Amino acid sequence: MNFDFFTFGGALFWEDVFFYQKWRIQRHCITKKYRLLDSWDIRRASGTFEKCRKTFIEYMESYEITKQPNRMIILLHGYGEGKNIFKNLWRKFVLTNVSVASINYPSLFRSSRESALQLLFFLNHMEGIEEVSFVTKGAGNLILEQALNMPIEYQTFTTTTNIKNIVEINPIIKECFWCEMISKIKIFNFIFGPMINDMTKQNLKNSAGIPLQLNHIRIYCESRGYRFFAKLFGFSRTDTPNNKKNNLNIKTNSFKTLNSQELLNFVVKFINNGKI
Repeated sequence: MNFDFFTFGGALFWEDVFFYQKWRIQRHCITKKYRLLDSWDIRRASGTFEKCRKTFIEYMESYEITKQPNRMIILLHGYGEGKNIFKNLWRKFVLTNVSVASINYPSLFRSSRESALQLLFFLNHMEGIEEVSFVTKGAGNLILEQALNMPIEYQTFTTTTNIKNIVEINPIIKECFWCEMISKIKIFNFIFGPMINDMTKQNLKNSAGIPLQLNHIRIYCESRGYRFFAKLFGFSRTDTPNNKKNNLNIKTNSFKTLNSQELLNFVVKFINNGKI
């Protein structure tokens, strides 16, 4: 087991398909090649998934990596973002006895369905996880909703793992003018990726949503930055649900949504207790 080299964590082209105590196996979205990264984003192996997983087991024994908790919280970023947007939320969750996996997916190169299949691959290869909760931001809700509405044979993890609570932060529920315009121009489709089409009126209309039997909440947090970009790019807030049981609306003076302590506290409370 030799030292390989440092990486930047694969935020653009790599998708996370396995996670254990900050170690990750990633798959390149174009070449389909796998690699194993340690907790410092140092590449320790590459090749097939089986080879990377076997190498991880060897490192686990050699480095005496501790067993991870049997509860996991999975964080899914939005379109054009990366896993590091969840740093503030991650710091709150790691204070409890839970494993926190902020997942990379190449949103500029994959449709929400393709990323949903990646998420299911991840879930089906979890080690020793008995309970899982989810937090999504922005278009991450489209990926989670598609994954949880896949046929049951795609969701083999459900035989051993219980889905506890789900929080969707500023989920994409209504089309934006920007996405509608770009989706009709081929060159822009090529540049901005197939997920743009998933945020158009027709596709959002056909979205299945979170299965009704699962405990979930949508939190609409209007930060100063979000209000600016919503107005600039045409994201409408006029038909955001206000009175439904599974919706919460808050405003904050923070420029970035995930810098709002009020929002973070609501998220942590719901994930831990199942209610606000």
